[in-house]
Amino acid sequence: MTFDDWLNQAWDEHAAQPAAVAARIADEGLALARSDAQVAALMRLAHHLHGEHLGRFSEGRQLLFRLGTSQPAGAASGVAQRVFDASLALAGGLADTRGALGTSERIRVGAHAAGALAERDAPRAGSLLREAALEFDTAHLPNDDPACRAIAINGNDIAMTLSEKLQRSDAERDLMLLGARVARDYWARAGTWLEVERAEYRLAISWLKAPDLAAARRHARKCLDLVREHDAPALEWFFGFEALARIERALGNAPAAARAVQDMKAAYERLDEADVAWCRPVLDRVSRLAPAAPASTGLGTGTSVFPSTGFER
Repeated sequence: MTFDDWLNQAWDEHAAQPAAVAARIADEGLALARSDAQVAALMRLAHHLHGEHLGRFSEGRQLLFRLGTSQPAGAASGVAQRVFDASLALAGGLADTRGALGTSERIRVGAHAAGALAERDAPRAGSLLREAALEFDTAHLPNDDPACRAIAINGNDIAMTLSEKLQRSDAERDLMLLGARVARDYWARAGTWLEVERAEYRLAISWLKAPDLAAARRHARKCLDLVREHDAPALEWFFGFEALARIERALGNAPAAARAVQDMKAAYERLDEADVAWCRPVLDRVSRLAPAAPASTGLGTGTSVFPSTGFER
């Protein structure tokens, strides 16, 4: 097995088996790592597992140290160890070592710590995310600085994690919406139209769960506007219409929901082979929510809405 194969499998399994995957990092993963960048990738996985999933902050820091001493520290792994170690220390209430870091690394620490705390301490996570965003803005760092991307990624992950919960406290609802808004704002700086389009999808789903169905529909349509404008792959159409179908169903608009499901089905037929299997359960689930209808109108255009097609992990 190659390192990339191992890492992809670890990410595929991590949500269902976080402790088991974490236990394999230092032995299996490290044994396959051949470069500084690969060690840094293991550190990212270790931080994610011990922070967001397990809440084992001290244990995560110990693993980062072990990974960091496995070979001479290079640029990527050195930065990863500093940022992720400081993030786990901050999230776990063990120490705040941000004062020893440069501006960009300090902002990244706060953003990652916010992500780690989303399900454990929503008010503190919100404070850390706002603080990271404010510091980025006041520091006037360029948009291609890694701190901008870290804020966008963690905002998105926070919104996604909390939107998937069956129930949310008021603080978690507020954090979910904050994360989705921050992700949209910072992907507009750090990413491309694709990340912005997916951030609009995340806003639509977050407002659906809030719930504010008018806001949800507005962002679903913005998502689909970007998809159309950029002649996007079928996967983007599929999820744009998935959001719209769920929202129209929640609004009690069965005909519009059914049209969106028909558009989902049309997009599904155009998917790349690699996406078919994991999208099928999504299509089946939404199809059960919204009944089938005559030929799609594609947001009222009366035409086929997409030509012939990914979401980040």
